[in-house]
Amino acid sequence: MKGISPYIIPPLLCLITGYSLGIVSLIWGKFKKENMLLVLICFWWTLLSYPFIYHNIETDPDKIMRFERIIHSLFVFMPVVSVLFFQVIINKVNKSIITACFAVSFTLLFFVHTPHYFYGFHTYKWGMIAKGGLAFNAFSLYALLSTLYILRLFITEIFSETNHVIKLKYYYLFTSYFICALLTFTNAPAMFGYDFYPLSNLIFIPLGIMTYGVLRYRLVRISSVLHVTFFWLALSSMISIPNFFIFILLKNYFNSLSSFTLAVFFLLWFFINYYYFIKIQPLINQLFNKHNFNLAKMEKSFIRDLAMLKNLDELVHQMITMLRKSLSIKYASLYIRRSYSGNYTDAWGKLIDIDIKSEQILLMGTFFEKSLIESDERTDCSSLTLIPLFLTSRSEYIIPLIHQNELIAVLTLSEKTDHIRLKESEVRFIRNISSYATIALANSVMYQNLSDIKDNLEKIVEERTALIEMQKADMESDIQLARKIQLALLPSNIPHLKKLDVAFKYEPIMGVGGDFIDIHYREGMNEFGIFICDVSGHGSSSAMIASMVKMSLHSWGKFILHPARAFVEIRNLLKGKIGDNFITAFMCCIDLKSGVITSACAGHPPM
Repeated sequence: MKGISPYIIPPLLCLITGYSLGIVSLIWGKFKKENMLLVLICFWWTLLSYPFIYHNIETDPDKIMRFERIIHSLFVFMPVVSVLFFQVIINKVNKSIITACFAVSFTLLFFVHTPHYFYGFHTYKWGMIAKGGLAFNAFSLYALLSTLYILRLFITEIFSETNHVIKLKYYYLFTSYFICALLTFTNAPAMFGYDFYPLSNLIFIPLGIMTYGVLRYRLVRISSVLHVTFFWLALSSMISIPNFFIFILLKNYFNSLSSFTLAVFFLLWFFINYYYFIKIQPLINQLFNKHNFNLAKMEKSFIRDLAMLKNLDELVHQMITMLRKSLSIKYASLYIRRSYSGNYTDAWGKLIDIDIKSEQILLMGTFFEKSLIESDERTDCSSLTLIPLFLTSRSEYIIPLIHQNELIAVLTLSEKTDHIRLKESEVRFIRNISSYATIALANSVMYQNLSDIKDNLEKIVEERTALIEMQKADMESDIQLARKIQLALLPSNIPHLKKLDVAFKYEPIMGVGGDFIDIHYREGMNEFGIFICDVSGHGSSSAMIASMVKMSLHSWGKFILHPARAFVEIRNLLKGKIGDNFITAFMCCIDLKSGVITSACAGHPPM
């Protein structure tokens, strides 16, 4: 056994990381088929780390060759596992292609333990690597073809998929795979005799991205990864390069300084570097993270302006305008709950329907994304009830504004104009703005609700007043009509007699009433009859009964000489027809020759 070389660290790190990622995927992914295949991917892609480790601890070439061939007995099945994994990812498993790949891998397995696959070693200062034969070259071509097939799957799916989260998942998984494949193909120069350290020992980096992509779809884009990398490289360079040149200039003076002086010097150097870092970091951050820097500025500006906003409309306008401008969002709306109606409306009065179940779900979260809910298999069914809300509001994101465990408003945001998902920094910005706005909004909503209730009550009063006025007009019209009818029932032709003056005056309290008078006399008669009655109550109901009395008097001429009998006849005709009302009446018959008056009184005041 030879000494441990530092070149053993990358493959060892790759092995440890690969297995750790596999275990995390197995536990976190709840043993789903997709995650089980990811475990195999992590295992198969790290197989090449075993020979590199074994090269550094074993010197016998025969043992190393046997170990290499054992490892490649499994590694020849790597294309099968990769193709199957990505077919499962896109949910399009092609059994014919899987069978063909398995057949090729199984055929190559018979050549792995022959010189046609490996026939010797190239030795370099960093270790050894096997020489590939004709069978190994066939395996390399087979691996290349499977990679091209996976590339075709990626291109097809990325152009047909509309869900942004799933599309982002594809970007990460396929890109990670291609990086893995590229790093593995860097073994070729060393296998052909060129002194080039195989980069396949760094394969744990894209494997980590792939694992994260399967377990969670909330990822930054590849461009964002490179962006952050360049940011830290720039920051490190701005600190390390000046320190390097200072050290070169001063290193000759270090030997002449005492230990105490050196300690003071390096302590001072540390504080200078710390101060320099504090000053340079914001500048680098502003240069490389300009968008995040602008978001922070707008957040501070919103907090500062919050106290100066005069009313609810200004608050909503300020918030919506800032979100659309800073995030490049097509449209945004804030639906506020109106306490007097319980409805959610925006500044233009547009109504959105949020049922009780949706309210309960919104109260349990702070940020909801339509694409993520649709794509994540682990999403519980309750969150899916928000999909109709996304569709009716034409939004991609919903942010509930909650105050004292009560939903007071719902912020809806469309997708960005460039169709890219919101970044974590943008989501954090939205949450911060929503938090700041919630308290101000709660106060504004409370004041606005009181104002709305007042306006609503005034509107109700106006509507009721208008209704009452209309009903009053209708009633007055009916009363006038009833008055005309009742006046028509009164005696119109009063006879002019030498022995008797006849006159009457009729003035009901409400235009119509239950008072009634009738006269019975024909030319040449010696008898003159008068009938007066009063129906209990006032208004049209009494007038209607008075009209009924008039109808019952059509034959009272037969009883003109006997008023009491006339009352009996009238009573029989009206019995059961006047409800709870009652009638008082007076009737008399005047003999025009003798002047004798015969009368009858039915509860009426004495005449």
